Amino acid sequence: MKQWLLIILAMGALIIGYRQLIMEKFLGWFVTHDAIPVTAAPVNKALLPHVVRGRGQLQAVEVVDVVSPVAGQLSKVQLKVGDKVAKGQTLATVRSRELLQRVEKIAAALEAATADLRQKESRLAEAEKVLERAHELRSRDLIAGRELNDAEVAFDTARAQQALTRAQVAEQQAALEQTRYLLAVSKLVAPLSGVVTRILAESGAYVQTSTPIFSVGALEPLTVMIEIPETDLNFVRDGATAQVLADALPDRVFEGRVSLLQSKLEKTQRVVAEVELSNRDRLLVPGMNVEVILVQKNGQ
Repeated sequence: MKQWLLIILAMGALIIGYRQLIMEKFLGWFVTHDAIPVTAAPVNKALLPHVVRGRGQLQAVEVVDVVSPVAGQLSKVQLKVGDKVAKGQTLATVRSRELLQRVEKIAAALEAATADLRQKESRLAEAEKVLERAHELRSRDLIAGRELNDAEVAFDTARAQQALTRAQVAEQQAALEQTRYLLAVSKLVAPLSGVVTRILAESGAYVQTSTPIFSVGALEPLTVMIEIPETDLNFVRDGATAQVLADALPDRVFEGRVSLLQSKLEKTQRVVAEVELSNRDRLLVPGMNVEVILVQKNGQ
């Protein structure tokens, strides 16, 4: 009896031990080990690029004023600021009342001088015939030498008068041609292909000679000025590349380059950066509002 009791106790102890072993292995599948320690390291900001943004308006590098060649009344101006123009295109005309009156006066003087020249040429031809007749008669001793001298003097006088009148006619013709030329060039033409940047006189205005009427800016190259905040002064350099985004062309990115840094001393130090871009495709126009993005690594 005792022997069986010992066997039963031994079997029970064996079963309990085996069960405990199985439970430990089973629970080990779900129990995590101690966490691996992680150390937080600070980000090296020197490796990150610095972005500077600014806004401005495109400007033409080359701008030429178109002036009135004559004094007069400006015709109706059909253009407006921002319109593209081609070199040699007529922008407006100036009607000069003074030139028109001068043409009429010179034309009348020329007509009178021409009529006088015809009379002088007729007198010269008559004096020449008289002189020839006097030579013939003198050779035959039919007239005195004094009469021949008188004929020679009359001929010389008629010839001088004819030459003077001819010179007057030529002078009047030259004046008339010059005045008509001034009327012809009273047109205001674009000196280059570009865009109208300013209109300095209204339609119908009376303008003097050399009065600026238009300003025309070339389409290439273009520039834009942006203000650099004081906190970003160390991140902008001459020659730095720039990306230019036009409000009117949101899907295009244009490449530019910083061409000038200019300091402005006021209450606080300000720096203005000038960014130049080529605009080879002629898509940009002076006056467009743009955003400029300068990306530069620290330390550059």
